[in-house]
Amino acid sequence: MAEGRSTEQKEQRKIDIERKDGLLEELNLPPHVIGFIRDNARNLQIGAACLVLVVLGWTYFDYYTQSRAEQASAALYAAVGETDDAARLELLRNVAVDFSGSDAVAWSRIEQGHVAFRKGDYDRALVLFNEVAGDLDGDSPLLPLLAYKTGIAHENNSDFGQALQAYAELARHKEFAVKGMMAQGRIYELKGQKGKALEVYRAAAAVEEIGELDRSILAEKINTLGASESASESS
Repeated sequence: MAEGRSTEQKEQRKIDIERKDGLLEELNLPPHVIGFIRDNARNLQIGAACLVLVVLGWTYFDYYTQSRAEQASAALYAAVGETDDAARLELLRNVAVDFSGSDAVAWSRIEQGHVAFRKGDYDRALVLFNEVAGDLDGDSPLLPLLAYKTGIAHENNSDFGQALQAYAELARHKEFAVKGMMAQGRIYELKGQKGKALEVYRAAAAVEEIGELDRSILAEKINTLGASESASESS
């Protein structure tokens, strides 16, 4: 009898399962949802396929971008490590050509500018530094470096007006305000404008965040120029 009841229960379960209309009903979805899915089955399949393609495409693009960035960094590292200037320039130019659009291009141009600077070709260095600065966002951390390098190049070219502009740009960045003003003061001294130099040095010394070395240098500058100004006024 027990065996008969067991067989009957299995048969009943089998019949219940066979009475189900499909997977959607198995999920206990509302009838209107089931109807919508069945009416739009093809469109939903196409949409799912497109979604899969987008995900796969994005994954590949992300991998490609990361791989290219790593290759650019390796090429830049090799170029910077080259001791011969001619060979270094060639490698740096290759980085700019082969990996255009990557962050390595900016560093490649900056390094080319450094090579030109060391050779005394300040005009070429300025062209490269300005090219990089023109491509950067306004909050790029490279801007203070470029402003300083540009100022030095102009100063070495005895173009003091342009040097002052570059150092004023450097001083706009809070972390480099003192360095920028000290460089401006140096230019005013070179131009013989000691009163203007003293004014800038005093402004730099009044900055709250200032290193002890810079404070000491400024104090000496202020004392020397102040004494010179007092002597000139008394005479």
